[in-house]
Amino acid sequence: MQPRIAVVGSYGSGRTTLSRLLAERTGLPVAYGAAMAAPLGGEDKPVHDWTPGELLQLTVRRYTERVRAEAAAPDGFVSDGSILHEWIYAKVRLVAGSYPRDLASLGDVRRSVATAAYEDVADHIGLLARQHARTAYDAVLHLPVEFPLRDAEPPVSEAFRLLTDALLTEAVDRLGLVRHTLRGDAGQRAAQALALLPAPTAATADR
Repeated sequence: MQPRIAVVGSYGSGRTTLSRLLAERTGLPVAYGAAMAAPLGGEDKPVHDWTPGELLQLTVRRYTERVRAEAAAPDGFVSDGSILHEWIYAKVRLVAGSYPRDLASLGDVRRSVATAAYEDVADHIGLLARQHARTAYDAVLHLPVEFPLRDAEPPVSEAFRLLTDALLTEAVDRLGLVRHTLRGDAGQRAAQALALLPAPTAATADR
């Protein structure tokens, strides 16, 4: 049986690039949730104008899409992201917004009653995500924040990236999943990842 791999990291960390490289080399399918689009029942508007309810709706939608994509590949896959991403992205967005500055942790943010209520909903979605992740992945490849965003108008701040990355690694480690941190450019990361895969998979990749 081929491995079930999750490539994790915050926005702009290179998850998609590495996932595609691994898929090309191993023949494993890539599992992912669709891009965050306009919420159902709402008007088409920028991501920063989504209401908390719309954000949670999209979180559930992407959660469902990812579970289906991973279930469709029982013989192994490379997950571009992980089931944990949707929950953590929503949690940070709800509590700190897309552009927090100089925050060591979400514990530094004072919640309003409404924000605390929405966060509670997000965290209950997170319980489902953690339950799924506990048995869904054989290995987790972590891409830390090494390079600044190249977007002309970044959709998130560097503090947002660091917060989500910290929550991701904390969740992975608490679940007892095997986590490997890969560093360097895309080629270096791919080489490190392939060296971690079982020998039969590496042989398949060289065909």
